[in-house]
Amino acid sequence: MSLEKTKIEIIKKTLPSERVFFNFNNYPEYTQDATEEIFVPDILFFAESENDIVTAINLCRENQIPFIARGAGTGYSGGALAINGGLLLSIEKMNSIKIDTDKQTAIVGPGAITGNIMKAAESKNLFYPPDPASFEESTIAGNLAENAGGLRCKKYGVTKDYAISIRGINSRGNILEIGHASPFGLLDLIVGSEGTLIVFTQITLRLIKKPVPGDTILATFNNAVNAASVVSQITASGIVPCIMEFMDKGAIECSNQYDPANAIDPAAALLLFETDGPNAKSEAEEIIKICRKLSPVILRRAKDEAERQTLWATRRNLSHAVKHVYKTKISEDVCVPPSRLSELVAFTNELAAEFEIDINSYGHAGDGNLHVNFLGVTGSERENIEIQDGVARLFKKTLELGGTLSGEHGIGIAKKKFIKDEFDPNTLNFMKRTKTVLDPFKILNPGKIFE
Repeated sequence: MSLEKTKIEIIKKTLPSERVFFNFNNYPEYTQDATEEIFVPDILFFAESENDIVTAINLCRENQIPFIARGAGTGYSGGALAINGGLLLSIEKMNSIKIDTDKQTAIVGPGAITGNIMKAAESKNLFYPPDPASFEESTIAGNLAENAGGLRCKKYGVTKDYAISIRGINSRGNILEIGHASPFGLLDLIVGSEGTLIVFTQITLRLIKKPVPGDTILATFNNAVNAASVVSQITASGIVPCIMEFMDKGAIECSNQYDPANAIDPAAALLLFETDGPNAKSEAEEIIKICRKLSPVILRRAKDEAERQTLWATRRNLSHAVKHVYKTKISEDVCVPPSRLSELVAFTNELAAEFEIDINSYGHAGDGNLHVNFLGVTGSERENIEIQDGVARLFKKTLELGGTLSGEHGIGIAKKKFIKDEFDPNTLNFMKRTKTVLDPFKILNPGKIFE
């Protein structure tokens, strides 16, 4: 989209000139996100206040300009891309964090970095559990938009479980305050709506007391299905580790190549566990017993904090590692019932053996959320065809196993052509009508999810 000169002039007269830009030569990062697809907006505006957002939305509505709110651009679904041009509003400067120790809450701006919220809470002996892999970069508004989970999600839940209330702006420019007591479950409707319904301006988050730390356990296996079976047995036992992460052979090799200093001996699969709380020690012992039944190659506890951090670096750096090693990366975050995880892992192994491209996977094993990466070395047309075929077959298998197409990355533009495979026509029509009612002007993040 290329805006008419008259609309450009209106924008220039209304928005503060020092924070509005029309040339992206100095701001190329705002034309893409983690998908690395490129879409150039017409306007970039750095908001500093709620009033800035109201003004920008009113301008967009009155002039029929697409409006896209953007956090840190760490998303993998294209949710923050200006696919139809328009005004891209960055909320990164609205990053305030206020901890209320009496109420055990954090009142934060939409641009607050998730990791900074965690640190602020921990400085008061409180705890904000959701920890997506991008927590050191991603904003809380982005986490809310996608309902991000993270490594701790099995035990502690996902972002929506900690959102007490949100304040935001709708496409009419009205300020809304929505809490858990709202009729119709409006808070649950808004969280995970990928920026298509309102724009967040302030969020109140629930915090909890910082749990007593337990053990970090590493287990590797010569059979990936055995590792997935361990996950199923631990789940069946009733134990809920704080973290239970899975990495296959390709993911281990990729992490080792990226960070040789912290390399782990090659294996078909790796599991990382962490326990916490009053039963942390006994749970760790039971996890070790279950692992031993399936013949691990390595089974050990971290002896100190330094070793613990080294082990977690292997998992935390995976997203960057894959980007470093491969030219093309398509990352899908499918989710199946934990009892079916071993079947999904077996299927991804079959795909990897069949295709010439590399495929590796890792994820939050406790809730069956598997990040499957389709990876190309040359970026050739042949590789791209295999990647697209692999993604389609992965989605089909996921739905056959009773799963969902996205655990935490959202639909955005990356998966919208597949959404009809998961939802029936009546349900899809109901979602579209809901969007129309709440955004009748069709300006908020258009072209995403099902449009």
